[in-house]
Amino acid sequence: MGTKNNPSKYDCYANAEPDEPMFVLLARDPFAPLLVELWAEMRKIARRERDDKVAEARQCANAMREWHRRRK
Repeated sequence: MGTKNNPSKYDCYANAEPDEPMFVLLARDPFAPLLVELWAEMRKIARRERDDKVAEARQCANAMREWHRRRK
């Protein structure tokens, strides 16, 4: 799972094309973990993503929830 200071091997900034639009979700957004879980599940169902990338997305969603809990 990546952070600003420690990007993952799936870092969207590193993998984006120079003019490719992107949308970033931060843990402070209370909808972010749910949306990341939804993305992971949809990619798994469609068999459009590697299992390790889907697993990392789920780890990220859990880390977002934990980050949010610590901030309350």
